Amino acid sequence: MGYLGFLERMSSKADLMERMMRKLDVRDAITEMPAAPSVLRNAAFRCMTCGHAGECKSWLEENQAPEHAPGYCRNKDLFEFAAGN
Repeated sequence: MGYLGFLERMSSKADLMERMMRKLDVRDAITEMPAAPSVLRNAAFRCMTCGHAGECKSWLEENQAPEHAPGYCRNKDLFEFAAGN
């Protein structure tokens, strides 16, 4: 994968993570955490190294008001914590 491919992958994964946080209504809770920059950096790394981007994209399109992230989501624990579950 070349440099531009890498940047495209990063952008795509960042979009999926943003959509997931908004869909689960946890974006504000996460960005307001005391260590938000570190939390978001770690979450982005987990998302970048996930092999389920296709499933994630489909899940986001199919689920309108989910209560929980899908089981394969590497940020599920963070999202559950942010949602207070």
